Amino acid sequence: MRALFVYLFASLVLIGSAETLITDAKIISSSEGGYVLQVGTQPLAVEDNYQTRFYRNKEAAKRDGFKAGDTVVCRIKTDADPPQLREMADKATWQWLDDIRKKPQKGQITKIDSKFVTIKLDIGGSHSYRATEKSDVLIGGKPGTLADLRADMVVYIKGRTLPTLDTFADVISNQAIVIAKKETATTTGKQKTKKMDPIEPEGVLTGTVTAVHGEISMFDVQADRVLHITYNSSTKFSLDGSNASASALAVGLGARVTYKRDKSGRIIASRVDLNKS
Repeated sequence: MRALFVYLFASLVLIGSAETLITDAKIISSSEGGYVLQVGTQPLAVEDNYQTRFYRNKEAAKRDGFKAGDTVVCRIKTDADPPQLREMADKATWQWLDDIRKKPQKGQITKIDSKFVTIKLDIGGSHSYRATEKSDVLIGGKPGTLADLRADMVVYIKGRTLPTLDTFADVISNQAIVIAKKETATTTGKQKTKKMDPIEPEGVLTGTVTAVHGEISMFDVQADRVLHITYNSSTKFSLDGSNASASALAVGLGARVTYKRDKSGRIIASRVDLNKS
């Protein structure tokens, strides 16, 4: 397995720091040290460790709950060699986890300890929220403490994701949580960010290469926004007018990309003309 890792990533160059990729994948194989995933049409070898989080059927799960052939969603730290698997879940559970991290949830407390409050959620499953004295506890709309919470209490909880991937309990209340609307440009003096229209189903775009993800046959182009461009064996490359290959991709090059979008919305390049000026 180690030899396979080396083989797949011998020519891999990762750009930037703390890069994270969240992607659908299919497990090709697994070993003690990690997995080989199919991401798109390409294999991607990743390692996992004691910090890797696994979720299945709307619950925290163990590593051995996943096997070859499973379709999953993964969070991968791509600026490591080999890339590090930080989270893996079945697709439905990934959406469940995303909702927990972004939206207030209602549920019943099943366990409280010195670090976590575990909630049986109305949306299904159970989740343990990291709770400290910095968590806002509201009882009847008034400030309380973690000591006011008890098992079987029905609560509303708002979380956010920590760098460790724990879900921190920002607010725990026995009443519904109302999320304040963000201030408008009138009250803040700042201009609203204009929502950009999606690019056309096919066409040509130009910009500057800002990142190269060779392990998944993808690179990023800064145009009027950052766009993720996928290439394949049919994609034609040139560099300063001469025929080239994908290995010519480098941060800072200008790029003229002829593309079509597939059913998943990916931007698939049929031709990439690179230039140094």
